[in-house]
Amino acid sequence: MGSIIITMRKPENAQKISGALKKKGFRPDLICSSAADALSECCRRDEGVVICGSRLPDMSFLEFRDCLPGTFRIIILSGNVMSDEYPADAVKLSLPLKLAELVSVLEREMPVVRQQENLNVTKPVRNAEERKYIDRAKAVLMEKKGMSEPEAYRYLQKSSMDNSNSMVETAQMILLLNL
Repeated sequence: MGSIIITMRKPENAQKISGALKKKGFRPDLICSSAADALSECCRRDEGVVICGSRLPDMSFLEFRDCLPGTFRIIILSGNVMSDEYPADAVKLSLPLKLAELVSVLEREMPVVRQQENLNVTKPVRNAEERKYIDRAKAVLMEKKGMSEPEAYRYLQKSSMDNSNSMVETAQMILLLNL
């Protein structure tokens, strides 16, 4: 399954694009406000698309493309799609954005990102090591935050969903931050 990461300087613009894509059946994974954040998230994922605004606050598009894993594509939204600053292999869409055009590009670039309505989702089976991470993170939350075990588990679940991470990744982050 591919990821959709939206990178914009203004989060409200990214939220609008994310909301419009959700209405069309796509599930954007994350909204970032900098190229560095987007790169960090791309390295955690297997493949996908990064939708960028016309300017990245912390690096040029060429630097961004050079650092981006090869399994990710860039879609640039700009008023000047002919600019030399954009990588030649990036998909460039002109502003004002036409949602149908963006949807068409996403379907062409990543057909597996499309949400399957009648898909039966099975609960992931965790191995012993993954369960250990979750149990240790719950113990940290219970000790440091005074939560009960169900509260700690629910906190891990909610944090995972809010950040588009697995519970194991969230548990690992909690453990790293509380060493």
